[in-house]
Amino acid sequence: MRFEIVFASIWLGIGLFVLPALIYVVGILLLGPYGEGSGLGRFYADFFGDLVEPSARAWSLALGPLVLISLLRLLFLDIRAHPSDEDVEPEGRSPPAAARGQPRVEPRVSLE
Repeated sequence: MRFEIVFASIWLGIGLFVLPALIYVVGILLLGPYGEGSGLGRFYADFFGDLVEPSARAWSLALGPLVLISLLRLLFLDIRAHPSDEDVEPEGRSPPAAARGQPRVEPRVSLE
């Protein structure tokens, strides 16, 4: 449980502090300066102001890294509390050839 809290905190911190800074830098490089004489501090003030008033785009930016990584973890993590019916072998099924003492036959690929 401790790992999950630390993991979520790190990704939430990335969404709150690192990702807005990257967006600011890319915006400066592609679009020019942010406002009249405004800098990164003003960008963060506007961003956190949007978080205070429920703005969907600000919250999606803040929670995006955490949600994305959590979805990827769920896709690639094999979570099974109980063995499924597929894992249980039926009684009448014969064991594999290696278990019966027969040699294993490897497939061959020919270039002909």
